[in-house]
Parts: sequence; C-alpha cells; structure tokens
Amino acid sequence: MRRRRNPARLERHPPATALPHAHSHADSRHRRPLWDALAAGFTSLEVDVWVARGRILVGHTVPRPWRTLERLYLDPLARLVEENGCVYEDFGRPITLLVDVKSNPVVARPVIEQHLQRYDGLVSCWRDGQPMAGAVTVILSGTLLGKPYDAPQRCTAVDGRARNTQPDVPAALMPLRSDCWPELFSWSGEGPMPPDEHDRLVRMVADAHSRDQRVRFWQTPDAPGPARDNLWRTLLDAGVDLVDTGDLTGARDFFRRLRSSG
Repeated sequence: MRRRRNPARLERHPPATALPHAHSHADSRHRRPLWDALAAGFTSLEVDVWVARGRILVGHTVPRPWRTLERLYLDPLARLVEENGCVYEDFGRPITLLVDVKSNPVVARPVIEQHLQRYDGLVSCWRDGQPMAGAVTVILSGTLLGKPYDAPQRCTAVDGRARNTQPDVPAALMPLRSDCWPELFSWSGEGPMPPDEHDRLVRMVADAHSRDQRVRFWQTPDAPGPARDNLWRTLLDAGVDLVDTGDLTGARDFFRRLRSSG
C-alpha cells in the first residue's frame, strides 16, 4: 500500500521577509488561509471560529466538523516551529493569531484556553501575571471583544475598541484595539485625508500606544489602486500597527514597493 504523505510537511517555509504591519482578514476567502498568508509574509492572521461540543471549528458561517483550529492552524504552526525554530527567520516577535469567536463567549473561552494548553512552547502565555512569549500570541475578538480575563495561567488576550478609552485594562490583557473604519471615517483614500478625520486617527493611535496597545481598523477600502495605496500609507504614517486586508498578494507587493522606495 502506498503511504500517504503528510500534506502539512509539503508546504514551503514562509519567505525570509516578514511583513510586521500586515494583517490577514477574511480567512474564508482563501483556499489555504494559513499557508497563503504565511507565503505572503503576513505576521498577523485572523480566523473565525465556533465552539461546539468541546471543539473549536473554523468557519465564518456554518463550520464543517473536520475544519478545526488545531488541524488548520495550531498543528501546522507547531510543526513549522518545531522544524525551523521559528515562523519567520527575520521576525523576532510572536506572530498574532486573532481568533474571532462567533459563538457564546461564556462557553467558548474556557474551551479555547483548554485546547491552547496543549501547545506549550508554541503559544504565548501568562503565568502569575508574567508573560512567556511563544511563537504565536492568541488574541480573542468577536463576542469576547473587550472582556478582560485574568487567571493564574492563561493563553489568550482580548481585542478592544480603538474608539474607547479603557485605562484600567492593561496591555497584558488587551494588547490590541481594533475598530470599524466606515463607522469612524468617511475618507476612502482619494486625495488628502480631511484634517479633522486625520486628527481623530492620530489621537486614537496615540491613546492606544500610550498604553502599549497596537491599533487595527477593519473594513478599510480594499479595492486595488492608488486610493488604497494612499490610504495604507496614511495609516502607517499615523502609526497604525496593522493594515487589515484580504488581498494578500496586493499587500505583499505594496509593502515591497514601500520598502524599496524608502
């Protein structure tokens, strides 16, 4: 009988050049969400999950039972790190796995924590308040948005809102603040950003950075072209940490052009 090869071991190692500001959104659009994002150099990845009957299922709407977080993300990442010692050779920080929880958070978080405990050394954790960095930091979003959770030992942090000031929540619990671009800004990248909107953007970023939190906006205009490039450059100039997009190759090419021009 012919032995079947492990498909995860056939994947190519990610390229040497990591993109520190690239966040992969809408994993359901891609045939191989994890590997396509890594092949483009993304250092922040988003995945939609539902927790049901003790399992973490991947899917934006109705998940299939064989599409588990372990099978599609955690196990391949663990093998990659085991075989290569890292995710990206030129990126010395943990990559981010933003887990967008679609189901009941009261049920979901304990199950996610339990599953992540099996990946000691791969995922970052906090023990008695002290961080222990792994190759991957898991941040929970969605229905768990902005709900801090502390415990003697935990493997997850949470995402907050960029528009909200929450000085009582430390970065160790909430390292990222995200928000919906169209709800806050009307500018889509055509011409210069209106001064009042630019000032608001800068203030939001400065507030988050003063608390050691990163900033991301979703639903930023994403159609390829000069307007998108202008918007992305403006985000980066304002200090936004993660550029959110589902266009993996488009973002890769944008960052390459930005690097070669500067």
